[in-house]
Amino acid sequence: MSSVVNEELGLKIDYDENVINQLTEIALKHYPNEIGGFILGKYAEENKKAIIIECVVATNYKNSPISFKHKVDYETKEFFVRKFNEDNLHYIGEWHTHPDSNSRYSSTDFNALQRVANNNTSNIENPILLILGFSKKGLNDYSFYVIEKNKISKYG
Repeated sequence: MSSVVNEELGLKIDYDENVINQLTEIALKHYPNEIGGFILGKYAEENKKAIIIECVVATNYKNSPISFKHKVDYETKEFFVRKFNEDNLHYIGEWHTHPDSNSRYSSTDFNALQRVANNNTSNIENPILLILGFSKKGLNDYSFYVIEKNKISKYG
């Protein structure tokens, strides 16, 4: 298990490198387009530690080499309910790729993360955003971001 921490926010993110490897494989299959989805996991230590267990690909989306947009439809909501009931996993954020680029977030990424944080139905104050920068040769880099009070902070 790997970890990244942001001392300012006091939040630690634990994740398995195998998740990053799996997402890289998914990214390469969808190259040259962006792809993304949802981060599922758990919180511990009075919500000071987020543990990423699984990242899933969105099923209802539109993508291109410079954008990725998904819709949370009925099936997606049912999937989240099932994962919570069966595995006690919570929706804790979003992930997507940047083909032929790096993992720096864009203004579109910031606005999307802000909408998640301000959405009362998501019940998540500080959603995680994972961006993977890659090329057709493989992973360039990846970064975790968390938004709190309309400010985005990078991890790692």
